[in-house]
Amino acid sequence: MVLAPVAAQAVPSPKVEKILLPDAGASDEIIVQALSLPRDALPVNVRWAPVDNTQVNIAYERADQFLACAFDKASRDWLRKAVEGPPSLASTEYAQGMVIVTNWGCYPPLGSSPPWNPALAGQDILHRGILIERTLRAFAPDASLDAAQTFDPVVRTRFRKVETAHNRYRQNPEKSGFVVAACLVQTQPVLATRLFHAPQGSDLVRGLEQAMLVNAPECLEGVKKLSVEPTTLRVYLIDAFYRWLLAARNVPTLIPASGA
Repeated sequence: MVLAPVAAQAVPSPKVEKILLPDAGASDEIIVQALSLPRDALPVNVRWAPVDNTQVNIAYERADQFLACAFDKASRDWLRKAVEGPPSLASTEYAQGMVIVTNWGCYPPLGSSPPWNPALAGQDILHRGILIERTLRAFAPDASLDAAQTFDPVVRTRFRKVETAHNRYRQNPEKSGFVVAACLVQTQPVLATRLFHAPQGSDLVRGLEQAMLVNAPECLEGVKKLSVEPTTLRVYLIDAFYRWLLAARNVPTLIPASGA
């Protein structure tokens, strides 16, 4: 699958009553209130996956607590390889595993044995997503995108060229998930920026995800009904947000080679 963010002349999203479709200018309160709207009233019927999201959030928070510590202690070289390396490539997974294994003392509970193989320890998509988000928070805490950037022809061409190569080892459904997320960030960059700054696990995150989906059905290739696990979708969206930010800034990474 070739990564192809939508062009500037993309067909506009169909609209229903404006109150049903909070956009990038809507307040947080309105974004959250829209979660209570009838599903069938939305142009894209967004439903939340029938899983215990509390368990997913706990797993995320536990991993984030560990990786916050590991991120601060890890070698910048391993971090760059883990965050900027092509997803699903063995060397990228090994680098992510090294960030974990060499900082196992950060991981609760104390006394548990570290995984012996960095390659196996570096295969978790959730961990990769947290490392990307930690990179943003450490080196670009005020990061933002707007349509002037994501629809700029030079930026779009750069993004497509870099990301086609960067994601060549990804397999579906992970690859298709990133393609959809990249399209959503391009078409809804302000909502994506707000998502990055919103607290993980909050109703605001779910509301922002819903707003992005219903305002960009062109990213869903005709799908009118879908089930979403909000934490997983957020991981994909933050990944895509980071990659678009690199394209907009025309830099290969946000992680300095050394120092603060």
